[in-house]
Amino acid sequence: MTTPITGGYVSADGHVVEPADLWTTRMDTRFRDRAPHVESRPEGDYYIIDGLKPFPVGLEGVTMEEKLAGKVTKFIGRHADTRPGANDPQARLADQDMDHLRAEVIYPGAGLFLSVAPDPDYQRECLRVYNDWLSEFCAAAPDRLLGVGLLPMKGPIEWAIEEAQRVAKKGLRSVSVPCEIAGSPYSDPGYDPLWAALQELGLPVSFHVGTDEAFYTKADRLGLGVAFVDTKICSVERAMTGLIWGAVAKRYPDLRFVLAEGGIGWLASVLRTMDHYWSDHQHWMEPKTDELPSTYFKRQFWATFEDDRAGILTRELVGVDRLLWGSDYPHTEGTFPYSQEQVTNDFLGVPEGEVYQMVTGNAAKLYGLDA
Repeated sequence: MTTPITGGYVSADGHVVEPADLWTTRMDTRFRDRAPHVESRPEGDYYIIDGLKPFPVGLEGVTMEEKLAGKVTKFIGRHADTRPGANDPQARLADQDMDHLRAEVIYPGAGLFLSVAPDPDYQRECLRVYNDWLSEFCAAAPDRLLGVGLLPMKGPIEWAIEEAQRVAKKGLRSVSVPCEIAGSPYSDPGYDPLWAALQELGLPVSFHVGTDEAFYTKADRLGLGVAFVDTKICSVERAMTGLIWGAVAKRYPDLRFVLAEGGIGWLASVLRTMDHYWSDHQHWMEPKTDELPSTYFKRQFWATFEDDRAGILTRELVGVDRLLWGSDYPHTEGTFPYSQEQVTNDFLGVPEGEVYQMVTGNAAKLYGLDA
C-alpha cells in the first residue's frame, strides 16, 4: 500500500473558475461591451466570449458539488454554484488541506478558451486582466498557489514577450501558450524571439489541453467522444512532437516544457516511434535534430496526469523524473477530494521513492519549491 507523502502532494495541474464579473469590471472600456461574461438562460449558465460559441459553465467546476454527492447528472449548471475554492484563495487552501496537497500549479477555467478568441487586441486585454487577477489570487499563499500566466499569441510576438516579462515580475511561476496555433507551427523562426526570451526568464512553458480549438467547436466538428480524446491527448502530443521535430528544443536547450493534463500513457509508445523514425531517416529530415527525440524529451519535457495507471506502469521507458501528478481540481474528471485514494490505487506496487518523485518531488523541483 502507498503511504501518504509527508507534507502533502504537489499538484502540477489545478484550475480556477474565474469570477463571473472578472472581465466586465476590469477590462479597458474599449472592450467592456464585448467582455467575457456569464449569461443565464432557463436551462443554465453559459460563458460568452466574443467570437466563440457560448458554452455551459458546468464542466469548469460547478458539477464538483454533484460529484461530492456521489453522482454527476448535468453539465450546464449555475455559475453561482461553483465550489468556493475555485476562486477564493482561502477556501482553496482549505480544500488543499482536505485533499492532502501542499501546493498546486494553477491554470485557468474559461480562460483557456481565450487562446482561440479571434481578435488579437481583445485577446491581449482579456489575458492581461486574467493574469492580474491570478497574481492577486496566488499572492495569498505564494508557495502553495503557483500561478501560470497566459501569453497573447494572436498579435505581434512582442506582445507575448512583454506579457511573459510582466507576469514574471508579478510572481507567477510559469507561462502558458496554446498547444497549437493554426497555420503557424512553433518551429517557425518568427517565434524564436519568444523562445529566447522565455529561456532567459527561466520559467517553465506549458501547453495545456483545450487551447488549440474551443472544445465545443471541436465537439460539433468531430463528435463529443472524438473531441474529448483529441483535446485530452492528441493536442499535447502534437505540441510535443512539433517542438522536438521542429528543433525548438534543440535550439533552446535550457527551455523547460510542460505538457499539461494530456496524460502519460501514450508517451512511451510515441517516443519509441519517434526514435525509430529518426534512426532511419535522420540524415535527410529537416529541420535536423542531432539526438534521438526521446533525448530531448528526457532533458526538457515534463507531462502531467491525474489518473493514468498505464503511464505509471511504463514510467521507466519515459523517465520517472519527467512525470508530474495533478489533481485537476475543480474538474470532475480530477481526483479531488479523493486524491490519496487515487494515488494509492494507481501507484500500487511502485517503490515509495518513485511515488514521491511523481506526486511531489518532480513538481517541487521544477517550480522552485523546497522538495
